[in-house]
Amino acid sequence: MAAFGFWSALRAFVLRAIQRVIDFKVLRALCITVVAPSFLELPAGMSADFLDRETLRRMTADAKYDLTAEFLDDALAKGDECYAIVDRDQPAAYGWYAHSPTLMSDGLLVQFDPAYVYMYKGLTLEAYRGRRLYAIGMTRALAACQARGFKGLVCYIEADNLNSLKSAYRMGYVDFGRVFIIKMLGRYVTFRTPSCAALGFGIAPAGRNGDPGRGAAAPPNRVPGSTP
Repeated sequence: MAAFGFWSALRAFVLRAIQRVIDFKVLRALCITVVAPSFLELPAGMSADFLDRETLRRMTADAKYDLTAEFLDDALAKGDECYAIVDRDQPAAYGWYAHSPTLMSDGLLVQFDPAYVYMYKGLTLEAYRGRRLYAIGMTRALAACQARGFKGLVCYIEADNLNSLKSAYRMGYVDFGRVFIIKMLGRYVTFRTPSCAALGFGIAPAGRNGDPGRGAAAPPNRVPGSTP
């Protein structure tokens, strides 16, 4: 696990200072392939699984779930799935899982090796925070994806978000590279480290028609888009 001491804090400070001058982001690409047994057990009275369309439609009517009908239509159309922990009949925490390139903010497209599943847009309801539901849900989703033949999960976190990185490492995520995003003259330029290229992970401008991957991912500001 990476240490988050003085030098990590200093790097985050310098990066934020640069971002005040130019539109520049550094993303850490993360991967998890090992299921942590400590994050498999559900709290009493709760269950977990991929949600059906009817349940997801009902959730769009409730603002606390941060799901719009437009987002849901786009995500389902491209085959994305939502894995959730449910307290009796109420979804308490969820995360989205994509099998194809997926839009992030600013019209950029997250691309990845199809042997992996891309995790994005997670949420834990306020009443359930502090109970490790995000970690449990992600770990159980990882196990479910591996049972289908996938190698593991990939995601990204902004490099200056030290708290989210620390949480991700605690769950078992490991770094496998960096992606650099710069906006110049109204256009984005992206670079990735060779280790990202080796795993097929990158960020690129979306096609003019918005495809592939119409489902919009959450901005890169929390543990794979999560609200702990």
